[in-house]
Amino acid sequence: KPSSNWGTSTNHRNKISKIDDEEQKLMDYSDLMWSDETKLSKSFEKKMTMMEFAQNNKEKLSFDMNSDYILNVTRKQEQLEAENKILTSKCAKLEAQNIFASAQVVDYIAVILGIFSAVLFYYIYYIFVCWSCSSLFQDESCFTALIIKCSLLLSPYIYDEFNYGVTYRRFQVFAVAFVMIARIKLVKWRVQKYIANRSDDKAQSESLPQFGEDITEDDIWEANYEINARFLYSSILRLRGLWTKTAQYLSSRADFVPTAYVRELSKLMDEAPSTEWIEVKNVLSKAGILNLFSHIDEEPIASASIGQVHVAKLNGKVDSKVVIKVQHPNSQTLLTDDFVSLKIIARIISILEPEYKFFEILMREWANEAVKELDFETEVEHLQTANESIESMKKSNIMVTKNDSIPFSVEIPTPFKQLCSKHVLVMSFCEGKRIDDMDQIDKCNVPKTAIMDAVAQAFAYMMYVSDIFNGDPHPGNIFIRPGTLKGEEEGFTISLLDWGLAKRLPLSKRLGFCQMVYAASTFDFGLMMTGFKTLGLKMKRENVAEDMEGIRFLLRDMAPRETARRRIKAKMKTDMKRFEGKKKGERVPVDSKAYPGEFFFFVRTNELLHGLGSKLAVDIKFLDILKPYAEKGILQSGKYMSILKHPDPILNENLHDLTLKRKIDEILNELEVSNNLAGAQVCVIGKHGNTLSHNVKGNMGSIKNQQAMRSDSLVLGFSVTKSTTATLAHLMAQKDYLSYDEPICLRIWPEFCPTPTAPSELLKASEGNSEDSKENVEKRWKWKRTITLRHILN
Repeated sequence: KPSSNWGTSTNHRNKISKIDDEEQKLMDYSDLMWSDETKLSKSFEKKMTMMEFAQNNKEKLSFDMNSDYILNVTRKQEQLEAENKILTSKCAKLEAQNIFASAQVVDYIAVILGIFSAVLFYYIYYIFVCWSCSSLFQDESCFTALIIKCSLLLSPYIYDEFNYGVTYRRFQVFAVAFVMIARIKLVKWRVQKYIANRSDDKAQSESLPQFGEDITEDDIWEANYEINARFLYSSILRLRGLWTKTAQYLSSRADFVPTAYVRELSKLMDEAPSTEWIEVKNVLSKAGILNLFSHIDEEPIASASIGQVHVAKLNGKVDSKVVIKVQHPNSQTLLTDDFVSLKIIARIISILEPEYKFFEILMREWANEAVKELDFETEVEHLQTANESIESMKKSNIMVTKNDSIPFSVEIPTPFKQLCSKHVLVMSFCEGKRIDDMDQIDKCNVPKTAIMDAVAQAFAYMMYVSDIFNGDPHPGNIFIRPGTLKGEEEGFTISLLDWGLAKRLPLSKRLGFCQMVYAASTFDFGLMMTGFKTLGLKMKRENVAEDMEGIRFLLRDMAPRETARRRIKAKMKTDMKRFEGKKKGERVPVDSKAYPGEFFFFVRTNELLHGLGSKLAVDIKFLDILKPYAEKGILQSGKYMSILKHPDPILNENLHDLTLKRKIDEILNELEVSNNLAGAQVCVIGKHGNTLSHNVKGNMGSIKNQQAMRSDSLVLGFSVTKSTTATLAHLMAQKDYLSYDEPICLRIWPEFCPTPTAPSELLKASEGNSEDSKENVEKRWKWKRTITLRHILN
């Protein structure tokens, strides 16, 4: 606004007029700017709308494209999966064809070899008969000579026909054995030829890769197992007899036997060839019990090497479901003949290798017990005794599993003695299914460790407390079902079947096994040697450390298949190294002439239980389950309850320092009150040989805790040398020969943890065990390398 000092001159008005014009122009320009801004804003909004539209179209297009892409990929994937299934099926068929064809060829070879051997033997026999007749008779055409000659020539055929073909069968048995041995030798040669020497040729062939160069020794062995297992299955199916029992044993050792053998031979557990119903009916008629049943299932529920089992119902009883075990007509002939073959083989081995004479003793023990299986009246007695044993177990024990405290019960069939005979056995029906049936385990709703725990407890009681145990605990002979009683769902019940192969132990033998098991669990070397003496087991060398290792390995922890197999292989490898470093007469530690036959069944039963544990893939501290039953068996025997009637000689001893005696008595009393002392003998001798003090306190400890310690009590002296060694170590440390804080693996004992890291063999043996992971093994190894003399002396 113009100032008032400007006045009203024209000049001033013109200026004001110009300012107004400029202001108007600015206003017009401002309006124009607003108009343009509005247009720009609208244009921008339009462009934004177009961009949003384009983006939406783009997303829609992208979604459509992605949908098509995903659909195409899905179709491709489904097509590839279908093709993969077809290829897998073709590969499986091709592999099966190769394996089955190879097994069939091997089977044909064995059959032809058996036929050839039989014909060759008969031809030699024919030449011998002709020569004998020509030597005995001047005129071979006479009637007597012809009769004798024809009789001798026909006798093998007649004997074979009337004895289920045992003569020809024996040739087949040896032919199968020969083929199996030959195939194993062949695989060893292949491994040596193509695998062991591969590293030498690798440098030469790096530029020319060859087909199959990544095949390992395990691959070759696994392929051989697949063929051999099927060949062995078909051979045993044809031979039957004792070899069916052998197959049952092998298939139960899942902790050691290759998977192919376990899979194929387990079919023979209860699916061996059965006898026709007509023959079964004739056996029941001869036994005079056929009319006592209202119904008998013609199809057997199980068939094994000696007999088969049929379900039936007794007349006039509501709850009358029973099972009838009928012996195969040819089982006695075949089993007897097979044991003759085994004894021949064992005898040949004992002659060629006198160290293995115990093998003959084992076969004789097995034969003596297996023959009893052919008499079902003996099995009736076994069943009655076993039922009494289990009833005793139920009364004296709390029937719960060790770790989970799950209740369980044990059931054994009850025989109907009046209906039983030598070839027919009638007993109560036990509900349940095989212990290795995973669906049945799920129905029980309990861990597999609990089931194996219960089985181990049942066998421990029978072996160490009772006087009878089942010598054939394979999966086909152990059933399980939910509930401890009928109608109850809590816990589970195990049924122990087939008591034909059972072992009764005399008190002395049972005590010996108890001592051995308890010694293994407590590392009591003296008790272990006492157990050997009680059993009558004599060792040819004095190495209690190896003996303890062997017994503890026999009673080792149960583990899943792969872990158990690694442990066994590691043990075998260690034993082979020891074997190679010993002289021929020292390789077998047991005196063959003093090998108790009962030890065979002890080992067999424990190994079968380990195989069952591996099949169920459980981790169990087996020795911890056995220990309380072994201790109970020892205490029950009364062996360590005897009290000497004559007075302790210490009462009549003339002591020269009664003050010293009182002081030592006070110290011993304090140790006993604080539970730091089981028993003690202290004798102090003066310079001149006179007795200053003689003190006795406490008891003999452990299983001898009921026996008071006396001055004439014998105490194991294995650890006496430790005090001498400790004294010498202290003297060497005082004279600066040794340092208390120096790790012993450096100079004192270089063989103790010699390498900075854990050996590969130790790591490999611990694979598959959660507690023995690689990290834990390395950690313990490093910790052991820090152990010093101070640690040991303290």
